Amino acid sequence: MSPIALLLVLFAAVCHTTWNLLLKQEPRRLETQSAALGWAVLLASPLLAIYSLRDLSGVAWALIAASAVFETGYVFALTSAYAAGDLSLVYPVARGSAALLVVPLAIALLGERPSASGLLGIALVLAGVFGSDAALFRRRAVPGRRRALALALLTGSMTAGYSLVNKVGVGRAPVVLYAYLVFAANVVLVYAVAWRWRGTVPDFAASARPRTVVMGVLMVSAYVAVLTAMSLAPVSYVVAAREVGVVVAALLGARVLGEPHSQRRLLAAAVIFAGLVVIAVSR
Repeated sequence: MSPIALLLVLFAAVCHTTWNLLLKQEPRRLETQSAALGWAVLLASPLLAIYSLRDLSGVAWALIAASAVFETGYVFALTSAYAAGDLSLVYPVARGSAALLVVPLAIALLGERPSASGLLGIALVLAGVFGSDAALFRRRAVPGRRRALALALLTGSMTAGYSLVNKVGVGRAPVVLYAYLVFAANVVLVYAVAWRWRGTVPDFAASARPRTVVMGVLMVSAYVAVLTAMSLAPVSYVVAAREVGVVVAALLGARVLGEPHSQRRLLAAAVIFAGLVVIAVSR
């Protein structure tokens, strides 16, 4: 994995974890995330003066639409998961399950062939993610934990879906334009689903706060960084390397939200970091 791709992934992981922390602290998560997506699209709209939509092929538009569908499922699954469980539970499972799904699918569908060292690094990352909490998959769970776990797994499956689509999409359109159009389509779908599901749409004007705007900037920054990394490296490596965000999430969950912190999670963080190092030197 090239140093540039790795740095982009690390940057994206920090941005992604930070906006997830901000989202977890919000009482009205769907409204806040929807507004943040809207602000991201609004702030990035000058891109349309640089790129021409007429240059996009039909295949590119189809990939943008498919990615937006997965992204919309991700929004609703993630906000519901945070309503049911802690950041330190939801985030690792959502990220780890995505990597678990992407690797075999990338091999089967995209023809990627990770090296032996690359597979070892991915295995270490996954071991660290799923070993971070001894009670992660216990049947006897505290109220809401099993629901949070199920929703986190659904979130991970949505992440795996849009990651595979995006790996193909970044080869069909300029990265920043592709990211912008996916976000724009995502906003439309989120508001449409919210109206159909709840009979109302999130109040965009009421969510016009600096905190929401910051979330939008972090969202689009993380997305563009990951898509750029995907254009430089196998998607199986990129998605696995993003799991370093689990370490950041565990620290933020403990320090900022007062969630339980343990020596086990510190050890898991070390294993994830070791896996990241192995991926970094793999081809």
